[in-house]
Amino acid sequence: MPKFQPPRGTRDFMPEDMSRRQYVLDTFRRVFESFGFRPMDTPAFESWELLSKKGGGGEGIKDEIYYFKDKSDRELGLRFDLTVPLARVAAGNPQLQLPFKRYQISKVWRYDRPQAGRMREFVQADSDIVGTAGMEADAECIAVAVEALRALGFRKLEVRLNNRKILNALVESVNIPGKKAPEVFRILDKTGKAPRSEIIGELKRSGIDAGRVTKLMKLIDVSGAPEKTLPRIGRMLAGIGTAEDGTRGLEQIVTIAKSYGIDKCIKIDLSLVRGLEYYTGPIFEVSAKAKRQVGSVAGGGRYDNLIEMYGGKPTPATGISFGIERIFEVMCAENMFAEVKPKTSVFVVSVNDDAAVRGESIVIAQKLRSSGVDAETDLMGRDLRKQLDYANRRQIPFVLIVGPDEMKTGRFTMKEMKTGREKKAGLENLVKKLKDETGITS
Repeated sequence: MPKFQPPRGTRDFMPEDMSRRQYVLDTFRRVFESFGFRPMDTPAFESWELLSKKGGGGEGIKDEIYYFKDKSDRELGLRFDLTVPLARVAAGNPQLQLPFKRYQISKVWRYDRPQAGRMREFVQADSDIVGTAGMEADAECIAVAVEALRALGFRKLEVRLNNRKILNALVESVNIPGKKAPEVFRILDKTGKAPRSEIIGELKRSGIDAGRVTKLMKLIDVSGAPEKTLPRIGRMLAGIGTAEDGTRGLEQIVTIAKSYGIDKCIKIDLSLVRGLEYYTGPIFEVSAKAKRQVGSVAGGGRYDNLIEMYGGKPTPATGISFGIERIFEVMCAENMFAEVKPKTSVFVVSVNDDAAVRGESIVIAQKLRSSGVDAETDLMGRDLRKQLDYANRRQIPFVLIVGPDEMKTGRFTMKEMKTGREKKAGLENLVKKLKDETGITS
């Protein structure tokens, strides 16, 4: 075993895996931008005061933050998500044109127990809309999720939808004090991840009597198609203003979802909580039905108070986050990736180790690159046969052979490795053929 290994909860990605991951990330970028989201980035670490502020991630997430002090004794932490940094940016830039639609694809860190689809260092892909109070923004975030996952090849998608206002009403309806709601939500967030008996036991240990726990667990069991579930919720929580407001919000999202053609994916689920404290309205999670079950692959919701809490003007906001590690694991398990093809289109072969031949190979490779054709040259001083073997193992589709005769005549041999077909011509003609063969238009 090598002396040094990656720290627990992290991993290395070799070129083949990284090429697949890059395909996933490029797909998200393309879909985000097709909806008008623009890229943004923020520092990997933030002030501890920001990350740990009450009403942000919450006590549960606070324990998972990587905390440290710098050489000036400043308290800092690695970001645990991309929403809190966005809220800081929005609070500090009141001149932002609204709606402010940004996407960010970056690493985040949480000191948690590593498991399938969940590492301590992982990549999130987020798209958020700042400045829109209407449910159109929430519906668009859900539509982005469905479109991006479909673009990656997922077909059986389920969007679980709930509203924090309804959850607050559930707590109120069974006479649980409102100040205990954050703790109750943190426990209920384990639904589907821990045994029901464990959740019930933890609720009782938190000081809630058995009768109220039983009523609450019965209420959160309500789930199903919106057209059946939403009227039922209305009857269950009639007269509670927050419930009526929350139900109207979900009804609006479902109506707008029909225009996107994604309403059949939506399921109302009162057990959905989303553990972070900053959520204030609709919340949603997206799951993909597959052999490899890793839980939800995307989730998000509305956080209308977060920007104000960090010193900004009262500003509504909503967004969704994709777990790239989980998506990548499912796609690998389901063989959803096409064969990873090398980026290099042509390997420029030197027929001997003569300095002039090697130099000309570099000159030609540079000309190919300036024409938009990705090219490599030999860096190991290998003979002709070994260079051809290397190109074949790397699955580089073409080789271009350079030797004294080619340098003298200006005509070079290009070989297609898969078929063995060869073409001899001037460099300009070969570049044109390479661009035609590889689909390069520039």
